[in-house]
Amino acid sequence: MAKQDVKDVLHKFFHNLDFQKYERDNFRAIVTDDFHIYEAGKHMSRDEFFDFIESTHSDASISNDWLLSDFQIATGHRSAHISYKNVGTFVSKTEKGKEAVLKIHWLENAYLVKEGKHLKIKFLHSEEIKRQTEGN
Repeated sequence: MAKQDVKDVLHKFFHNLDFQKYERDNFRAIVTDDFHIYEAGKHMSRDEFFDFIESTHSDASISNDWLLSDFQIATGHRSAHISYKNVGTFVSKTEKGKEAVLKIHWLENAYLVKEGKHLKIKFLHSEEIKRQTEGN
């Protein structure tokens, strides 16, 4: 299993989280049926995570972006582990019509497994380390 394949699956995961492209069904090729995540201080199943993501989407959302870096990847025959830094930038409109920017820094890691010919995320852990806001 190539380390680039692991990074590619992770990038697809975040690409599919974009509120403009988000569809639950798109994740079937990326996460296992028993996928679970530690996010926002909570342990969530796949469906609970999707509900959480959908609750963050609003008409005020303008854009979101994730910058992934500092990858550490270990691969085996049928599984892989990846740790990385993630900086998410979220732009939205305030009630006063101005743009507000929220930037969140996380340390994250994921465990991926091979299902048939596909590499999928089985577990993801996200630890927020810093939060910055701009605008009102």
